[in-house]
Amino acid sequence: MNSKQMELMAQEHDMSGLDTQVLEQMADTATEGAVSSYKKIEQAVVGGYKKIEDGVVGGYKKIENGAVEGFNKVVDKCVEKLFAKEGESVEEAKARLSGKE
Repeated sequence: MNSKQMELMAQEHDMSGLDTQVLEQMADTATEGAVSSYKKIEQAVVGGYKKIEDGVVGGYKKIENGAVEGFNKVVDKCVEKLFAKEGESVEEAKARLSGKE
């Protein structure tokens, strides 16, 4: 805030008896308080978004793991019923079918 603005403010609020330097200090103090408050709000908002992000990512990972595990169970049953030879384990049948015996 420049001195002309402070003079106008002093006139509007009948603070003409106050020193310009005192007004500058008051303005600086008010600005520091506002900035501090905004930083606290910013930290709280960012923290809230981080918690939401963690929840979404964690939920996705659980769904992904469940889907992969379910798919692997289906594959194992298909290999066991359709491709495994008598007395052969699922792992042995998978290795034989993939050519990695």
